[in-house]
Amino acid sequence: MCQKFIKSYYEKENKLDPSKVWDHMSSLDPAEMQVIASTLEGLEPSDEQLSAFDYAKAPMRRNSYWVMQLIPMWFQGEDPKERRDEYFPGSTPVYDISINDDQYTFVIRETCPKGEPSSDSLLKYLKRAIASPLPPKTPAIPNVLWLHRDLSPHVDALCPFLDSLPVPFSWRMQQPDEGGDASAYRGVDMSSIARSIRRAEEKKRLGNAAFGRQDSTAAIDHYSGAYEILADTVPRDPTDEEKPAIRRSLAVCLANRAAVWLMAGDAGAALQDAKDATDFDSDYGKAYYRQAKAYSQLDAREKSINVLIKALKRPKLASDEGLIDALVDVYGGLPESPNELRSFCRRLFIDRNGDRRARKVPGFVRRVDAHVERILGSEFCATAV
Repeated sequence: MCQKFIKSYYEKENKLDPSKVWDHMSSLDPAEMQVIASTLEGLEPSDEQLSAFDYAKAPMRRNSYWVMQLIPMWFQGEDPKERRDEYFPGSTPVYDISINDDQYTFVIRETCPKGEPSSDSLLKYLKRAIASPLPPKTPAIPNVLWLHRDLSPHVDALCPFLDSLPVPFSWRMQQPDEGGDASAYRGVDMSSIARSIRRAEEKKRLGNAAFGRQDSTAAIDHYSGAYEILADTVPRDPTDEEKPAIRRSLAVCLANRAAVWLMAGDAGAALQDAKDATDFDSDYGKAYYRQAKAYSQLDAREKSINVLIKALKRPKLASDEGLIDALVDVYGGLPESPNELRSFCRRLFIDRNGDRRARKVPGFVRRVDAHVERILGSEFCATAV
């Protein structure tokens, strides 16, 4: 009876709508319901079957996308019959894991054990969606997978598997201003370069998160992955609108990776990444800032000063406060003592044999002038102390 019902339902509907299955089951007596439920559970592949499946060779549905999300269902008490929509003492939340496709149908949907599922269980559900989706769907990979933002804590665990899937597959996190179901993703640019850019942005975001928690290994891995994805788009003839964004993102990835190298104490690697970043975007201030920091760690103070002055002489960076702060720091800070401040200004702005490099850096001069006025009075300026 159960197999006949399921087969006839698929043939009639040509798709699976679990809500209709359960509606049908609700009209049956408990014994019949148990038979159908057991049969549906029997469709679940074993861990061995999932491990044996060759995901790299799974067919891809072109121009398709999936949306993966957790759906809060109810709160469950110790008694299985005790369910409520709101939390009550001793209760545990129950979620459904859902993967929908762009046809508004389920690839997989299942109620998780009580409590929010672990990263390992989410990875298993994702593998099941590819290797053993709900009938009548067959094993396949979508072009794009969108992860609901509620899954952000699990991204690091999902990332290695997602990144192992064959191109042109790509994935990204849902943004805060995007809706929660598949309809929110219709009309999104599905070109391969656009997907690569979004994928790289997600990698970069993961790198930022890893850097924030001081996990240098993970941060370098994510920034390197983002760089490689973006570099791969360059020979694929991006549009005139895409080219500047790609070059800027390449610069950001390298400059961010340089910051991680600095945190890890590898100034040489940081210096190379920061230099390479300016090749992609000569007006990216953080690339010069990280070069200067790397030179400082390498005890090359004069080179640190030179790179900061070079940056501050660029019109678009002339008022960059971070670079000005860095130049002040590398000069040892602005003296608070009137006599020391006069000596500092004479050496940098007046003496014929003094340090002439910063004399034509307007942003730095303005910063020193403001300090001179505070210490010595409004009638003084850096170039006439």
